[in-house]
Amino acid sequence: MHGLIGSAGDFVTTGMGQSLAFRLHRQCFDVWLPNARGTTYSRSHRLLQTNQAAFWHFSWHEIGIYDLPAIVDYVLGQTGHSQLHYVGHSQGTTVLLVLLSQRPEYNVRFANVALMAPVAFLKHLSSPPLRLLASDSRAVTLLLNQLGLHELLPATALTQVGGQYFCSSSLPTYALCTLFTSLYVGFSDYPLDRNIFPRILQTTPAGISRRQLQHFGQLINSGNFQQYDYRSPRLNQLRYGQVVPPSYQLGNVRLQRLQIFYGTRDALASQADVQRLVRELSTSNSRSISLYQVRGYNHIDFLFASTAPKIVYDRIIQQAWQFDTAIPAAGAAAGR
Repeated sequence: MHGLIGSAGDFVTTGMGQSLAFRLHRQCFDVWLPNARGTTYSRSHRLLQTNQAAFWHFSWHEIGIYDLPAIVDYVLGQTGHSQLHYVGHSQGTTVLLVLLSQRPEYNVRFANVALMAPVAFLKHLSSPPLRLLASDSRAVTLLLNQLGLHELLPATALTQVGGQYFCSSSLPTYALCTLFTSLYVGFSDYPLDRNIFPRILQTTPAGISRRQLQHFGQLINSGNFQQYDYRSPRLNQLRYGQVVPPSYQLGNVRLQRLQIFYGTRDALASQADVQRLVRELSTSNSRSISLYQVRGYNHIDFLFASTAPKIVYDRIIQQAWQFDTAIPAAGAAAGR
């Protein structure tokens, strides 16, 4: 599952030899690539249109408790399996933690889970643009209300053309593209392939609800992994039965196998926040968590770095294979 402003395209952008989706497929895994609601490829609704404000009244909380379980149920129903392997990046990790915290009965439907650049706690986020947005969130909300904006960063021809004309490796503006990106996600020790920026901008940004961004901003300010704050004690009381939003109960996350990958240059998923997440998950998953520190990686290197297949993807694939090959062996042993 992809991250904020991205889409399923993130997992195929680097091509057949490099991308995680293609490498999994080459290893004979059945690969499903979901798109979060509101993105370029997930904008249909039975009753609402995207030009209506009500369409955009969701955060990643709704993606976690409604959309992700629907995806899981659909995949398992189509394949006839009782479990699946899950890989999430950034917001794709957030929505899984929301699902399992709120609906713990879904734990048994995941054979192995790999979280890349996990986002739950954001107290130590160091991205200057994102911290600036969070520091004056009320002013940002007021501005968005005045402008009537409910969708942010939609996919447009302008972003795609901009990728070709401003972020091409042959142009002097390429350095500005890399600088702007690094300010958001961190300055990596692994320079991106100079030809990949235009390909990234063909599918990114893919559109988000403003509540998704606001909800992450609330995590930055509160330092907690908690539900959406309606900024009104009355509304919070009506929604949650208390005046402050409740924290997600990470003790409900009980997975058989959990891999967590984080980068030392990540400006969003800091080492301190990832370690806090691991501590809270360890109360119920102490023997199932494998933690991997990737030196020099920023937030998007897990998707686009040329070293990701060797450093990250091979570990994910190996873990999935070990689980899948153990099932027939266990069945044979039981048969004896």
